[in-house]
Amino acid sequence: MFMKVFCGVGLGKQFAPYALHTKRLFDAMLSCSGRQMIVDSSKLPGRAMALAQIPGIDMRVIHLVRDGRGVAWSLLKGYERDEKSGLQKEIRPKSVFRTALRWSIVNLAVEYLLRKLGPQKVMRVRYEDFASNPVEIMREIGTFLELDLSEIGSTLQNGRPIGPGHQVAGNRLRMNASIALNKDEAWRTRMPAGQQVSFQRLGGWMLRRYGYL
Repeated sequence: MFMKVFCGVGLGKQFAPYALHTKRLFDAMLSCSGRQMIVDSSKLPGRAMALAQIPGIDMRVIHLVRDGRGVAWSLLKGYERDEKSGLQKEIRPKSVFRTALRWSIVNLAVEYLLRKLGPQKVMRVRYEDFASNPVEIMREIGTFLELDLSEIGSTLQNGRPIGPGHQVAGNRLRMNASIALNKDEAWRTRMPAGQQVSFQRLGGWMLRRYGYL
């Protein structure tokens, strides 16, 4: 589905009303919140390409990438539906093969997005770098967005929790009263070697591109 949206965006009859309603929604959010910027935490490159084609939206993309083996290890775990904790539906375990395929395709689509928009509009951040040195990474993000994010970086670096922002949907952590930055690399010692090799057979070329191999 996401590849269909990504490749065909802007070409169908539905894009014009989509663009109109999206722009109106963003304008209303800015007006009601009194803020100057909206953070859209969508994870699909097609969404970014669509937003880039809407007049009046100055869009910057932060491509947050994590070692795919860590992603695969995380998605091997399933969760029952629990609306109170932020799980609107059951999350079933995903196979390493499926995760490797999707991780590779989505990141390849972001590479295409980078070529279309240019480096001035797209910034790549590795999860591991952010979790290890949030002060420096937040400084770089701040420069990219023309904002002063140093206080956030210092708060995260010192292990102090921050309050979650408004989220319509997303990770279950948004339901917590506060969130602290913790670098999770349990997969390195807990993920069986055979599963790591299985991921590398399909996604190794992208792992190398992002400096993970």
